Amino acid sequence: MAAALGASAGLDAESSGPVLAGAGSAILFLGLGLSTRRSAAIPIALLLLGALHVISDGDRSIGTVIYGSCLLLSAELAYWSIDEHGHRPVQSGVFAPRLLAILAVVAAAIPASVLVHVAADIDIPRSQASTAAGATAIVACVALLAAMARRRVSS
Repeated sequence: MAAALGASAGLDAESSGPVLAGAGSAILFLGLGLSTRRSAAIPIALLLLGALHVISDGDRSIGTVIYGSCLLLSAELAYWSIDEHGHRPVQSGVFAPRLLAILAVVAAAIPASVLVHVAADIDIPRSQASTAAGATAIVACVALLAAMARRRVSS
């Protein structure tokens, strides 16, 4: 999957050599992380692949929605691969429900991404009220994430 994402980023670029070299390094990094069972390599490799798409394409498109969903699928499968060979044995009967959950998340990500893509193209007149509402929503999201992180660390 990561190889296909890297190749598609290289095909879209004007100068495909550097993009393909970056894709190769991301794939190598991901492969080394999976073979050594180091999950820290996964977000770095996916960040490289995502950056290559943005650099080569440079514009929002429906292809970006599909590319992002494929990055999500790659991440889920990579983490699953590491979980399968971890220190704790995975319970039997987990394969089908986990696969269905991953596919459901990816399937839900595509329409959500399309909605964000369409919303980004809408020209909304800005006002102090809408700016304040947006800032309040951002602060509320950060506060919620911080509370969830604190709860997870304390348990």
